[in-house]
Amino acid sequence: MTTSLADIQSAFQNRLLTGADDLMPLLANGGRFFKVYDNAYSLRLLEVLAEDFSALHTLLGDQKFEQAMRAYLADHPSQHTSIRWLGRHLTEWLGRTEPWRDHRELADMAAFEWALGLAFDAPDAPVLESETLADVAASEWPSIIFSFHPAFRTVDLLWDIIPFQQIVTRDDTPTAAPMPLEHPATWAVWRDPDSLSVCYSQLDKGEAKALNAAREGATFADLCTLLAETADETVDENAAAHAAGMLKSWIDNCWITGLAIKDNDKP
Repeated sequence: MTTSLADIQSAFQNRLLTGADDLMPLLANGGRFFKVYDNAYSLRLLEVLAEDFSALHTLLGDQKFEQAMRAYLADHPSQHTSIRWLGRHLTEWLGRTEPWRDHRELADMAAFEWALGLAFDAPDAPVLESETLADVAASEWPSIIFSFHPAFRTVDLLWDIIPFQQIVTRDDTPTAAPMPLEHPATWAVWRDPDSLSVCYSQLDKGEAKALNAAREGATFADLCTLLAETADETVDENAAAHAAGMLKSWIDNCWITGLAIKDNDKP
């Protein structure tokens, strides 16, 4: 009986993923040379994860990293045609899976490293020029909404993991483990359109809230209202100026790709 190419390919994949033997009778000499592939696939996946999460690898050490990644791959086998997306569930997995969930610094490190990777290879997009704002009528400013660059994102952290990651990136050896932060921190991550390097910067609490709101469709007026409400619930009379200053910073950093005027008659 002739076996189709599709059936052979399916059996080959099944062998790599589960170790099933249904492929062996289809191979010359019973597939005695096939064992070279048995470990190569999983080792390649581990290699990719070690490249994408090099600081996490250093933080855990070789043995624990391999243990964690094999468990992760068992729960999240590669489903995408591109191996680039192999680690897309790792942050969430580390945050809920024992024993790793008891060490929040691991999920924080994975989240930060994944954000760096996404910023690096996100699609390009034209950025908004500050001169464009001069064309907005004064009456339209309250209704402005913003579009953000695909390479821009924010990461919320509970641990001070960035100094550790920076040391690993320099190919140096960290001498101290990350420590928990006194207060949660939000970091902006983006790609510079000129140098194509990935940048990151810590945001203050007010700006982090404003950015999250803007990315969810808040208008400029909404941002002013948000910034006017400080931690002690007093009113900042310069909220509009503060919002305008932040907006200029966002444009200068190439985070914004465009603006539109919200139709207030629509929900």
